[in-house]
Amino acid sequence: MSITYKVTKFLKVADEDKKLVGLTCTDTAGNVFVVDKKIDLVDGTTDAQYAQQAYNASKTEIDEWSADMSVHGMIFNPDDNSLSKSD
Repeated sequence: MSITYKVTKFLKVADEDKKLVGLTCTDTAGNVFVVDKKIDLVDGTTDAQYAQQAYNASKTEIDEWSADMSVHGMIFNPDDNSLSKSD
């Protein structure tokens, strides 16, 4: 399942040397997961590098959400205790 990652927050945190980076993750079925991470500010770090760091810090949460979403929309057949994709 493909996931699109959109940066929805990118702010310096007041009174902290941190950048708040928010990612909205949308899978091909339209399911959405939002995660925010505070990333240490470092001179010379690009915007893309901050986004990558936020993604890396969120990877476990995103993977768990994606695994949970993989069952959404499937058809459960109690006769043979199986799941199948809907048509």
